[in-house]
Formats: sequence, C-alpha cells, structure tokens
Amino acid sequence: MKLPAFFRGMPQVALQEFTTNLKSVRLIVMALLSALLVVGGAYGFTALTSSFGGLPPAVAWAHPSYAPNGSHVAVVWVSDPYGAPFSDRPVEFEDENRTPLGTARSDADGFARFDVGTRDYVGVTIRIGTATFGTGVDFFPRPVNFTVYSLQGDYSRHGRPDGLGMSVLDRSGAPATANVSVNGTSVGTTDRFGYIRFDLPVGLSQVTVEVGGESETLPVLVPDTADGTPFSSGPDLVLAVIASLSFLIVSIFAIVLSFDAISKERVQGTMDLLLSRPSSRSGVLLGKFLGAFGAVAIPVTLVNLAGIGVIAAASGKGPTGAFAGAFLGGSLLLIALYVLLQLTLSTLAKTGGSAVLYGVLIWLLFNILYPIVTAVAATVLFSGDPAAYFRFTQASGLGNPTSIASSLVFLSAPPGFQGFGGSSLEPPVVGAAAAVWFVGLLALALWTFQKKAAE
Repeated sequence: MKLPAFFRGMPQVALQEFTTNLKSVRLIVMALLSALLVVGGAYGFTALTSSFGGLPPAVAWAHPSYAPNGSHVAVVWVSDPYGAPFSDRPVEFEDENRTPLGTARSDADGFARFDVGTRDYVGVTIRIGTATFGTGVDFFPRPVNFTVYSLQGDYSRHGRPDGLGMSVLDRSGAPATANVSVNGTSVGTTDRFGYIRFDLPVGLSQVTVEVGGESETLPVLVPDTADGTPFSSGPDLVLAVIASLSFLIVSIFAIVLSFDAISKERVQGTMDLLLSRPSSRSGVLLGKFLGAFGAVAIPVTLVNLAGIGVIAAASGKGPTGAFAGAFLGGSLLLIALYVLLQLTLSTLAKTGGSAVLYGVLIWLLFNILYPIVTAVAATVLFSGDPAAYFRFTQASGLGNPTSIASSLVFLSAPPGFQGFGGSSLEPPVVGAAAAVWFVGLLALALWTFQKKAAE
C-alpha cells in the first residue's frame, strides 16, 4: 500500500535510524546510566524511606531494677531494632543534671548494668559506630514487678510504622518470660533476652504483656497514612523521587541519542542521497523522529519497569498502579518532546559539535535556568501579592516540557499523597499544554527541516 506523500519514506528512515541507534555506544552508556539511577535509586530510596518509621541502627532498651539491698540499678540492653544484641559496647550514665556518673560495657548478651544508688533518674547514652543514642531510666513506683520498653516503627520496610518491638525485664533486671497479646489475641512469647517483635493492625490496639500472673496493657496507634492510602509514604514516595530524578536523565538521553540525527547527514554528505530517494522531506523527518524516539523509549521503559519492580520487591508492595503507569507515560512524553526539540536544533546546526552545544544549552535552559528565571520573575512581579505569586509559579510550569511531564505524572498520584512535584492546575489544562507542546514542536521540526535540510 502506497503511503500518502506526506509520509513517504517514513518507515524506511525510521527503521534505519532505529537500528543505527541500537548499535550506538551512546545508547549503551546512557542505558547503563539510567539503570544505575532508576534501579539503584529505587532500591536505595526504598531502604531510606524505611527510616521514616523511626528505626535507629541501635537501641538502648533501658529498664529500672533493684538490688537485694534496695539500691537502684539501671539496666540497658543494647541491640539492633530486630533484637540482635551488641556486646562489649560502652554505655554512659549521667544524673539529671547531666553530670557523668560512669560507664558500663555490655556483656555477651548485650546487657549493661550500673548501680546509681538512690537516684530516681539517670540519663543513658550509647555509641554504636558513628551514631550516638540517648534515653533515660526512672525508678518511680510501678504497679507490676516487671518493666517494658517498646519501640514502634517500620520493621517490615513498607512505609508504615505498624511494627512493635518490646524488651521485658523483671524487677531484678533479668529477662522476663512474657506472654504478649494484641486486642486479646496472643502474638507470642519473649525470647531469652526478653525481646519480642510483632505487627499491629491499622488503628488503635491494646497490647497486653503478662508476666507471672501480672499484666500491663499499653495502647498503641498505627496511623492509616495518607488518608486511606497507607503505602503512599513508602513505594509511592520512592517512585516520586525516582520520577523527579529520572526525568533529568531521560531528557539528556533523548538529546544524546538524537543530537546529530540531521547534522550527521549533512556532514557526511548523505543528506542529498537521503532526499533523492522516493521519500518526502516530511517523511524523512518523521522517520528520524520515530527511529530516535523508539531507540530511547525502549531501554528507558525497560529500566523504569525494572525500577518499579525493585521498589515492589524491596518494600513488599508496589506503587499505586495509576501512578506507576503515569510515570511510564510521562517518560515517553518527555522523550518525544526532547527528541523533537533536538531534531530542530540538529537541522539548524552546521556541525556535530554545534548540535551537541545546542542540546546542552536547551537542557540547561529548561532544567536549570527556566525554574530560576520564573522564580525571580515571580518575586519581582508579585512580591506583595502571595496569591498572584502562587498562581504565576503554577502556570509558569506550562512553559517547560519537563514540568509538564512531571505535572501529568503527579496528577495521577493517589489521593492524599504528600509527595512533591505536583501542580494545582486541572488535568485538562496540563494535558492541553502537553498536546500544544507536542504539536508545536512537531510542526517546528517539520518546518525547519523543510527550509534548512538541503542547505
């Protein structure tokens, strides 16, 4: 079937451009860099968000105990949050006025004991590696003959503090065998260190600790974060960070692969041969666009899918489906816009060096200079009108292809998402701006190629 004149030659040029780029060292290098940023960042930031649940690298589980002669003894069990003890670690004690009292070292089971006489309170400091942690021990009367030190946090590393670790010692400072239940249902018994860890449901739970017929009940609240989307502070937050960083390298990827798509034909003297084929100039330009777009889009999409998979594997739950889909689609839109921009610049450039320079300048313009200039302009023009300042900064994003792609992605974020990179503009406005950018850049690339290709 014969194509209309406007598209004539497009499939052949697209295939040639695509296969040429697939063999390019530039594509391999940029794909590896993208994988390092997206996949490596997905794993690293997923681990980082786990710290939002409040888990330190080490815990001083501090308890009061009493010697046979009635003297107060501060007992500190030094371990990681998951109950692995740290032996031979210094534990420093001070009085309520922060006057040092002395240091005790943890034994083979991680316990450090220090007699504080008749003092009713002492401060405790431990140092593990380069980190320092502090807590305190009070000796005020208690209704039961055991003490409980608990730590709530994101033990399962999925972005929600629904885990609880507990250390239970008896009055003498020895590990206690305690039965623990949540809302009346048993969750287990403490180990030989007096430690237990378990998960809690969302909402308020009553955690009961029973030792030797005595019991104590603690209320523990697990928040349903982000208004009913409990994982938006975990996998979705990681995806938000990755999307913001990925868009920077995706735009560079598009520029690096397409910067000489037109200029190289002119430099190598093959432009006349290309135009002498049974193909139209619009068909050639569209073929160049499709070939370069496909060569960038395929590895970028594969890397993005791998990043989403790593987030899901590392956190135990994947990002919200619509948000992940918008991330994939936003990346493709950004590739298309920057390829079209670079095809126009490559047509105008006389040499490959000029094409590279133009590409670097356009990337700096939209990703570095544009946000600075618009922020300064907003300050100068609307310093006395906060409402106008806000509206200007939101609308100014429509003049930047990277901001448009980012806004489209974050418009698909789950309800109540407390991330960043969003926009107060309505989806139809941002979508229309994206369409205008694409059609405008395509028309500009076609017009420029029609006028300058044969020069």
